[in-house]
Amino acid sequence: MDSIVVGTAGHIDHGKTALVKALTGHDTDTLAEEKKRGISINLGFTGFQLPNGRTLGIVDVPGHEKFIKNMLAGATGIDAAMIIIAANEGIMPQTREHIDILSYLGIQKFLIVLTKIDLVEEDFKELVVEDIRSFIKGTFLEGTKIVEVDSVSRTGFDVLISELEILTSDIRERSFTKKPRMNIDRVFSVKGYGTVVTGTLMEGILRTEDELMVYPQGILTKVRNLQVHEHNVDLAYAGQRTAINLSNITVNELKRGNTVAARDGVYVTDRIDVSFSIVKSTKLEFGKFYKLKLYTGASEEVARFVPITHKKVKAGDEGYAQILLDHEIAVLKGDRFVLRTISPVTTIGGGVIIDPKALKYKNDPEERLRSLQIKDSASDKDIVEEYIKNNPFSDFSRISAFLNKDMKEEELKELEEEGIILSIEKQYIHMEYVAHYRYMVEAVLRDYHKNNRLRKGIPKAELLEKLDISNKKQCEIMLKYLAAKNEVKVEQNLVSCCDFEPVLTEGQKKIRDELKKRVMESGYTLLTAAELTENRKERQQVLEFMLQSEFFVLPGQFILTETQYRKAKELAERLFMEKGIIKLPDFRDSIETSRKFALMLLERFDQERFTRREGEDRVLNTKK
Repeated sequence: MDSIVVGTAGHIDHGKTALVKALTGHDTDTLAEEKKRGISINLGFTGFQLPNGRTLGIVDVPGHEKFIKNMLAGATGIDAAMIIIAANEGIMPQTREHIDILSYLGIQKFLIVLTKIDLVEEDFKELVVEDIRSFIKGTFLEGTKIVEVDSVSRTGFDVLISELEILTSDIRERSFTKKPRMNIDRVFSVKGYGTVVTGTLMEGILRTEDELMVYPQGILTKVRNLQVHEHNVDLAYAGQRTAINLSNITVNELKRGNTVAARDGVYVTDRIDVSFSIVKSTKLEFGKFYKLKLYTGASEEVARFVPITHKKVKAGDEGYAQILLDHEIAVLKGDRFVLRTISPVTTIGGGVIIDPKALKYKNDPEERLRSLQIKDSASDKDIVEEYIKNNPFSDFSRISAFLNKDMKEEELKELEEEGIILSIEKQYIHMEYVAHYRYMVEAVLRDYHKNNRLRKGIPKAELLEKLDISNKKQCEIMLKYLAAKNEVKVEQNLVSCCDFEPVLTEGQKKIRDELKKRVMESGYTLLTAAELTENRKERQQVLEFMLQSEFFVLPGQFILTETQYRKAKELAERLFMEKGIIKLPDFRDSIETSRKFALMLLERFDQERFTRREGEDRVLNTKK
């Protein structure tokens, strides 16, 4: 890994910035207020080259408790951390809080740096070192190397650099094959260039001219220029501190906490499922919908905590929860988060996002827990199955993004071959969903056929409404699948059970014959539906049955037979062949009717594009 990012952590005035300046030659306190007050307020960024040739990026974070949110924004994305402790003060409140935060962010490489050793006697320094070792015993920091330095005289810096080289030598390389993603921790404008954002590139590779999306806003932009450690580059790789000059977007449209990523590279969400743990030192106890702040990536959002494995959450507890956010964030499965109270402000816990697009849970605690356990710790195959079960009609890119791992589409074939999922039009559906959909469709169809025995089927729009499915395209896909399996019939716009056929009773057959005789006898002096049925329910039902195959209806509910309609078309065609034009009077005379009915038929021909108007006359439409 050619570029590694190391962050500082520790209490205010313990020498973090001085240490970084001594290491790199750069002062990361750039704000006038920082220099005036002698403390870090904002994040600082710099870097230097290790003896082995690797570039070590440094994120210098503020130590003051008021600026913990700035520390959190910078700590996300670092590969390792230097925990800075001043020899003249030892472990202090923000030392403890920063250590808690680092544990929740999943950072696994640490170095403890004891600064200001020039200010204390040897005996006192040894007491501080012993106190540190006692503090970290039994924690994730146990066994961490302690390096003693003086940033003014650079005493101990050769050892520090050597230890940093060892510490970062086996850091796992980030994924270059995933879609690029970067959490924005700074936004500013550069004269002549425009909007610039910075952060640690979490995954993937970025190139100039790449198209990106700003989340959660969904603003499309493009990479105009890239810098890594203040040098222009054509490519930026995962793990590098990166500055991106974005086109077609203003500084006012962005803020710290936004994410730049490839299109569909993240989930935009206001509801996440998580695994969590609570710090052992808190005295707080809280339950459902407790209001707190969630920090993930570089974002800070107010949220409500809904424990699933506990009724009340207290110190040292671990389990599952759902977190509801006041505003949307852009995240992926596996992202880390930190929880802090709103007032008084303190870190109380953190954890891992196990479902970035969580659903509302129904009142089935066992099913809820089973689903969470699968999403948290099951095999990739089981996690994918669970995702498809809860998110039907997902394509491969969405499934891959949810898993947040490099995967190939062939990996889904095993689930297909086992009959667990179904692939239709490059979308994946769980067979449980198919069975549920089939059951719902059959229930609607049986009920419809029972109440409408003479109708061939239910119109698709009505079926959709009864199924309460808003996505028409997905409904069409499923109906096509069920029709291919001979489980439903789809004819034109009507859907029916495969074994259903409308059948007339003997009495209804007599009504049918009577209606047909009356329509034929009236010729093209058309009768209305009301005149034919005389507002009698059974006659209306038979007429509806005949309209599905034998009868044709014109505006105003005027009825004629399909045979009569075809014959009228033939007469119109004959007139055109004889005279090269179809005049209304000629057509009226040919079918022996009134001007009103002749015009009604011609207008229907126009709608079907059988004819087209030329002034007051018509011609056959050869441009169908």
